Amino acid sequence: MMDVWYLVFFSMLPMCFSTDHPNGHVMNRDTFLGLIKELESTRADSSPQDLAQLLFSAISSASNAPLNEDQVSLTHALLTHKVTALKDDGWQESGVVLAPDGSTVAIRPLLGAMLLGWKVECKSENLLEEDYQGPSSKRGDQSRHTTSLAMSLTLGFANSGVSLEAPLDFPNGCWDSVSTPQTFQLKAAPSRHDLTLAYINGALDGTLLREILINETQKMSSLLQSYYWGRPAKSAFRRQDFQDLLTEGQLADEILKGMICYKEYAERQNLHPMSDEQYCSIASEAAKQFEQQFLDCPAVIPRCLWEAKPYKGTPTLLQPPLAHVYIHHTYEPSRPCLSFQECTADMRSMQRFHQVDRGWDDIGYSFVVGSDGYLYEGRGWHWVGAHTRGHNSIGYGISFIGDFTSSVPDTRILQLVKDGFLKCATRSGYILPNYTIQGHRQVVNTTCPGDALFQEITVWEHFTKDSEE
Repeated sequence: MMDVWYLVFFSMLPMCFSTDHPNGHVMNRDTFLGLIKELESTRADSSPQDLAQLLFSAISSASNAPLNEDQVSLTHALLTHKVTALKDDGWQESGVVLAPDGSTVAIRPLLGAMLLGWKVECKSENLLEEDYQGPSSKRGDQSRHTTSLAMSLTLGFANSGVSLEAPLDFPNGCWDSVSTPQTFQLKAAPSRHDLTLAYINGALDGTLLREILINETQKMSSLLQSYYWGRPAKSAFRRQDFQDLLTEGQLADEILKGMICYKEYAERQNLHPMSDEQYCSIASEAAKQFEQQFLDCPAVIPRCLWEAKPYKGTPTLLQPPLAHVYIHHTYEPSRPCLSFQECTADMRSMQRFHQVDRGWDDIGYSFVVGSDGYLYEGRGWHWVGAHTRGHNSIGYGISFIGDFTSSVPDTRILQLVKDGFLKCATRSGYILPNYTIQGHRQVVNTTCPGDALFQEITVWEHFTKDSEE
């Protein structure tokens, strides 16, 4: 089935090389919110969709939008989504902001989804690169066009020439500064068109914000604040909430519609003819990958975003897949963290305690679970941890932030691990399909992970009472 995958619609857009310096704007959600509040102050009756259209108009080639010079400059910085290959190595992504929940979000697809939704509408999809920029767009420019999420996935899966059997990866990256972010560098080049994690985050967020507006009338500023600044933030659950919108087979149907749409409207691309069965097969597999390898999998905040100190010395490498998972609670910090700011502070505190007070090389846990809706990378998948004495080389240690002696984490947080993270780890080859789950107390003389949490995990699939040899 996959031997048709090389029959691509057209070549992947080339990376552009640049030595541009940062634009000088602090690229966080506060900056975007500030711009929206400025616009609302002079346009009190404007709906969120009105403001989104205004911002797109401001960056068109023939803009007559009534914005001042600073507003136009900031709008260009926010809405020009571009992946640039740097001459000295690496890839820089522009048009993205650091959100209060710790995720990186592209603004252009966010506003596009607010206007157009996530489904394919052929007449609304700017298939011939006209977009909101006007007809002057060029193929050498990597600025993303405002297509729906479904059409973006169509492009990503049908353009790249990457086999559908390859694991799905929307690359993430690191900011130059978490407090005053200006530039965002990706860990790798996008393999599927220019679909990055930030782009997908933006498209999902715009879709969910649009859903809120269907039932409520709000200013865009209050809409953004209620979505990104909660404790925990709604944005942290974007993957699960978007998945809740889908009906069975709906995503595959929309990707197929996108392929047919391109077949009809992009004749100049000289598309290779495919049978209806081939189109259906690709659409079905692409939807399956996106749901199982992305929507089902909780987001993990990388070490650079919680500002981890370097590992002391040289890590000892693990040899995945491993057979065991050990569940912990931190005990101290004793309070569950409900925001990115709290959870990252707890991560730094624990790393400092483990490295300085205990003399370990790094924070001991493989991964840490916040009550903000995210997991946090500790030693990760590939480094031997210091979480379960005598068992660190044969299993991963996952710890929930908080003291769970008499209570358990919120149901949605527990589901992130038992229904999402562990299943995704199995699919990705980090743990064996027949892995075992145990509480820390089962293999070490300790009360960890607390009576209440331990009782909770005894009903999880893969929990075992037996001690491994």
